[in-house]
Amino acid sequence: MSAQRPESVLVTGAGGFIGGHLMTALAESGHRVRGVDVKPRDDWYQLPSGHEALELDLSKPDACERAVDGITTVYNLAADMGGMGFIETHRAECMLSV
Repeated sequence: MSAQRPESVLVTGAGGFIGGHLMTALAESGHRVRGVDVKPRDDWYQLPSGHEALELDLSKPDACERAVDGITTVYNLAADMGGMGFIETHRAECMLSV
Protein backbone atom coordinates (compact mmCIF):
# COMPACT_ATOMS: atom_id res chain seq x y z
CA MET A 1 0.00 0.00 0.00
CA SER A 2 1.57 3.28 -1.09
CA ALA A 3 1.42 6.47 0.97
CA GLN A 4 -0.95 9.09 -0.39
CA ARG A 5 0.77 12.23 -1.61
CA PRO A 6 -0.41 15.41 0.14
CA GLU A 7 -2.57 17.77 -1.89
CA SER A 8 -0.84 20.89 -3.21
CA VAL A 9 -2.86 23.93 -2.20
CA LEU A 10 -2.50 27.59 -3.15
CA VAL A 11 -3.82 30.34 -0.89
CA THR A 12 -3.89 33.76 -2.54
CA GLY A 13 -4.11 36.71 -0.20
CA ALA A 14 -2.06 34.59 2.20
CA GLY A 15 -0.53 37.62 3.87
CA GLY A 16 -3.88 38.75 5.23
CA PHE A 17 -5.51 37.76 8.49
CA ILE A 18 -7.91 35.18 7.05
CA GLY A 19 -5.48 33.94 4.39
CA GLY A 20 -2.77 33.41 6.99
CA HIS A 21 -5.08 31.41 9.22
CA LEU A 22 -6.30 29.31 6.28
CA MET A 23 -2.73 28.63 5.20
CA THR A 24 -1.83 27.51 8.73
CA ALA A 25 -4.91 25.26 9.02
CA LEU A 26 -4.19 23.62 5.68
CA ALA A 27 -0.54 23.08 6.61
CA GLU A 28 -1.58 21.52 9.94
CA SER A 29 -3.93 19.22 8.01
CA GLY A 30 -0.97 17.81 6.10
CA HIS A 31 -1.29 19.70 2.83
CA ARG A 32 1.64 21.15 0.93
CA VAL A 33 0.80 24.85 0.95
CA ARG A 34 1.94 27.71 -1.23
CA GLY A 35 0.91 31.17 -0.08
CA VAL A 36 0.92 34.16 -2.41
CA ASP A 37 0.42 37.83 -1.66
CA VAL A 38 1.52 41.09 -3.24
CA LYS A 39 2.72 42.51 0.08
CA PRO A 40 6.19 41.76 1.47
CA ARG A 41 6.48 38.59 3.56
CA ASP A 42 7.63 40.63 6.54
CA ASP A 43 4.12 42.17 6.60
CA TRP A 44 2.22 38.85 6.51
CA TYR A 45 0.14 38.06 9.60
CA GLN A 46 1.55 34.55 9.88
CA LEU A 47 3.52 32.09 7.83
CA PRO A 48 3.74 28.37 8.62
CA SER A 49 7.34 27.22 8.60
CA GLY A 50 8.37 24.82 5.86
CA HIS A 51 5.80 26.06 3.37
CA GLU A 52 6.26 28.20 0.29
CA ALA A 53 5.52 31.93 0.43
CA LEU A 54 5.72 34.02 -2.73
CA GLU A 55 5.45 37.77 -3.20
CA LEU A 56 3.62 38.01 -6.53
CA ASP A 57 1.28 40.49 -8.20
CA LEU A 58 -1.57 38.28 -9.40
CA SER A 59 -2.83 40.97 -11.76
CA LYS A 60 0.06 39.86 -14.00
CA PRO A 61 -0.53 36.69 -16.10
CA ASP A 62 3.03 35.36 -15.66
CA ALA A 63 2.72 35.68 -11.86
CA CYS A 64 -0.56 33.72 -11.98
CA GLU A 65 1.08 30.95 -14.00
CA ARG A 66 3.94 30.75 -11.50
CA ALA A 67 1.51 30.72 -8.57
CA VAL A 68 -0.58 27.79 -9.84
CA ASP A 69 2.26 25.66 -11.21
CA GLY A 70 1.87 22.18 -9.69
CA ILE A 71 -1.17 23.17 -7.62
CA THR A 72 -4.32 21.04 -7.39
CA THR A 73 -6.59 23.37 -5.35
CA VAL A 74 -6.80 27.17 -5.15
CA TYR A 75 -8.34 29.25 -2.36
CA ASN A 76 -8.57 32.76 -3.83
CA LEU A 77 -8.67 35.34 -1.03
CA ALA A 78 -6.65 38.00 -2.84
CA ALA A 79 -8.44 41.35 -2.99
CA ASP A 80 -7.91 45.08 -2.92
CA MET A 81 -9.60 45.97 0.34
CA GLY A 82 -9.05 47.44 3.75
CA GLY A 83 -12.23 47.89 5.74
CA MET A 84 -15.03 50.44 5.51
CA GLY A 85 -12.75 53.48 5.47
CA PHE A 86 -10.90 52.12 2.47
CA ILE A 87 -14.10 51.02 0.74
CA GLU A 88 -15.70 54.46 1.11
CA THR A 89 -12.68 56.29 -0.30
CA HIS A 90 -11.51 53.72 -2.89
CA ARG A 91 -14.69 52.39 -4.49
CA ALA A 92 -13.18 51.96 -7.94
CA GLU A 93 -10.15 50.06 -6.60
CA CYS A 94 -12.44 47.67 -4.72
CA MET A 95 -14.15 46.76 -7.99
CA LEU A 96 -10.85 45.45 -9.36
CA SER A 97 -11.26 42.43 -7.10
CA VAL A 98 -14.70 41.58 -8.46
